Amino acid sequence: MKRLVIFRILNVVCSMKNPLVLVFVLLNVLVLSCASKGVDDEANNTDVKSESIVSAALSSDFNSILTGPAVSIPEFSDEESKNPKSIVKGAIEGGPVRSVYFHELTRSKLDFIDSVKVDEKGAFVMSTDKFSEPTLCFITFNSGNPPGMPVIISKGSKVALAIKYDGWITYDVKGDKNNELMHELYTTYINHDKNLQDFNREISKIDPTMVTDSLRIAVTTKFQGMEKARSNDITNFIKNRKGSPASYYAVTFLFQEPSMSLMQQAYEKMMETMPTSKYTIDLKKVIDSVAPLEIGGQAPDIVLNNLEGKEVKLSSLRGKVVLIDFWASWCGPCRKENPNVVRVYNQYKDKGFEILGVSLDNNADKWKAAIAMDGLTWKHVSDLKGWQSAAAQLYQVSSIPFTVLLDKNGRIIAKGLRGQQLEQKLSEIL
Repeated sequence: MKRLVIFRILNVVCSMKNPLVLVFVLLNVLVLSCASKGVDDEANNTDVKSESIVSAALSSDFNSILTGPAVSIPEFSDEESKNPKSIVKGAIEGGPVRSVYFHELTRSKLDFIDSVKVDEKGAFVMSTDKFSEPTLCFITFNSGNPPGMPVIISKGSKVALAIKYDGWITYDVKGDKNNELMHELYTTYINHDKNLQDFNREISKIDPTMVTDSLRIAVTTKFQGMEKARSNDITNFIKNRKGSPASYYAVTFLFQEPSMSLMQQAYEKMMETMPTSKYTIDLKKVIDSVAPLEIGGQAPDIVLNNLEGKEVKLSSLRGKVVLIDFWASWCGPCRKENPNVVRVYNQYKDKGFEILGVSLDNNADKWKAAIAMDGLTWKHVSDLKGWQSAAAQLYQVSSIPFTVLLDKNGRIIAKGLRGQQLEQKLSEIL
């Protein structure tokens, strides 16, 4: 769970390091080539219906707001208020919810803290003395697995929650400023989440054999606009609110790849309000590690063995434009993209272009077989450690296929280029 804390991939399976990354992708219907259309009335009617569905979806605002819980936020007794432990007290409507699980949310995992029973009235209480500073936690329901909701627990804090659990999770909170900020951020995000899913649900009604280029472009444009609105709202939160654990949560888990400038803004805000926090310190480490990977930065060297077990250095390819292609034999999207990479390589290999394929395989035979089967004639390296690949960690790869394009001096020109975008960029520089 390196990025987002709720996992929903719609119809298309991406090859990701972390199964908790929330990435909204267009349904298969939008990436299929348009099949030949029949001339019978049924085909014509289906075509009209598809266009009608898209037209309705494109004209809709998709800006609905999820309703919050009707149940009241519970109050703390005098005894609870005086208790030196941190206490989270909640009331849940919907469900059924039998138990509530509490975890500390770290960059790499959910670290279990405790679980408590929910009574017949939907009430629960959890207390802990685990934390010495405001700490990002994550609550799940009936099991230790997401989906769930974030909460911040501090030393001796008293946090009261009213939760609505009905497929979507909404809540109201009473406690401290940190939790008020987290609630604002979560509410902003979850409403965008719902509207993106509503849009996808409408588009999924289209007959896949009737998808035209114009429909695909229109839907993609609408979808990207909705995603941008979500990113803008989260960015504005980071810029306009005081630094808090919610700032760290936003920049760490709610973007697939946050910009350096946004991380820097979050860090500066957090330095003002919580300079010694573990989250401020961690974000600074991330900024320092990511800086060399920014556009224009000198690409870190990769030193791995090739198919014959001989050491190959990325730096040995200086003087050529180099595409670092992170992939794996088991990665469906990678294998699907390989024909495009082969075509581009054959077009530019004699013009100063080279590819270094970095495999995230852990089985040498399958790695070599995929290279032969797909006709990948460029240079290949791997340490056969899967997601623990030294190169993948060095370049902070969280999903594949992933590419990094370098100029002749080994500086990063672009990242994530594939297909037509890659071909266009190479035509510019070669």
